[in-house]
Amino acid sequence: RFNDAASAVYQFLWHELCDWYLEIAKRSLYQTEDPIARAVTQLTLVQALETTLRLLHPFMPFISEEIWQRLPHRGESIMIALFPKASRTWRDPDAERLMRPVIDIVGAIRAIRSESRIPPAAELAVTIKPGSATTADLVGAAAPLIGALSRSVIGVAPDADRPALSAHALAGDAEVFVHLAGVVDLAAERNRLLKEIDKAEKEIAFLEGKLARPDFVERAPAEVVDRERARLAEQRRIREKLSSGLAALQ
Repeated sequence: RFNDAASAVYQFLWHELCDWYLEIAKRSLYQTEDPIARAVTQLTLVQALETTLRLLHPFMPFISEEIWQRLPHRGESIMIALFPKASRTWRDPDAERLMRPVIDIVGAIRAIRSESRIPPAAELAVTIKPGSATTADLVGAAAPLIGALSRSVIGVAPDADRPALSAHALAGDAEVFVHLAGVVDLAAERNRLLKEIDKAEKEIAFLEGKLARPDFVERAPAEVVDRERARLAEQRRIREKLSSGLAALQ
C-alpha cells in the first residue's frame, strides 16, 4: 500500500502541518512579548518538520535528505536515521476537540470568500451563531484565532438571525454569516449567481431527462446509473445553495 502511505504523509504535511499549525504558529513567531512561547513554537516546528522528513524519505529520498541536512539533526544522513514511531503520549484529544470548530468555521469563511470572489486582503465582518453552549464557549475563546486565520472580525451571537446582504454556511453545529456589503459588488454578485443557477438548472434538466429514459436506466451498468443520480443530487444541492445566496442579496 505504498500509495496509501505516501498519501497519508502528504495529507498530514500539507493539510495539517502547513495549512493549520504553521499558520497558527505565526502568531507566536512574529511577537516579541513572550520569548519563551516563541522558542517553544520554533522547537515544535523544527521537530515536526524533521520527523515528517524522515517519514517522507522513502518516497522523496533526495529532497528530504537535502532539507534534513539543513536542520538540526543527529547522524550523518537521513537514510540511516531512525524511522519515526507513533507514540500515544503525543495524542491530545482535547486539542483536537478544541480545534475542530476552528477548522470548520475558518474553512467555511474561506469558501465564502472564494465563491464570492472577495480579495484575500479584504477584512470581513463575520457573525457566528453557535448551535450549542459548548460550541459557543469554544468559538468565543477561539474568536481571535479564527479572525486571524480568516482575516475577519468575528462576532459570536447565539440568537442571531441571518443578516441582510450576507452569505451563509454551516460549520459543524454553528452557522456562519459573512457580511457582504462593502466588500463585493452586489449587482455583479447577483448576476454571477443568476448565471450559475441557470447553468445548474440546465444540467439538472439534462440529467433528469437522461434518467427518465427507460433504455438508459435498464441497459446502462448500475454504477453508471448511480453516478448520474449522484450528479443530479449534487446539481440540485448546488442550485439550492446558489438560490439561497441570491435570496440573501435581494
